Amino acid sequence: MKKAAAMIGLALVAMVPGVACAEPDNVVVIGVPDGGLAAKALLAGDFSKAVRKLQPMRVDGANDPARLINLGNAYAGVGRMADAREAYRSARFAPDTMLVLANGTEESSRDVAVRALGRLNPHYAMR
Repeated sequence: MKKAAAMIGLALVAMVPGVACAEPDNVVVIGVPDGGLAAKALLAGDFSKAVRKLQPMRVDGANDPARLINLGNAYAGVGRMADAREAYRSARFAPDTMLVLANGTEESSRDVAVRALGRLNPHYAMR
């Protein structure tokens, strides 16, 4: 019985990052030569690598909504939901810019940030 419970618990823990992983339409893809937005790592599901690339704060990127949204996606992918929420909130209040998303569409950075925040909010079943 304990073994079955432990296996179910491990399965649930393994599923949690997948629930909040970066959806392709929320990953900002902008053609920057240095790959500073870690879009390839996010799309590949390598969220730890994306965090390592996006976390160091560059002076010119502190208020960049594209970097903040991708950082939020990376944090969500590794299960750091509070950090993801903070990154998305920061992107929401950063200067509004048009972003090119992984699916090829353009969208307001604030709209993407609001949608990403909504993805993190827990949904509770009604009784």
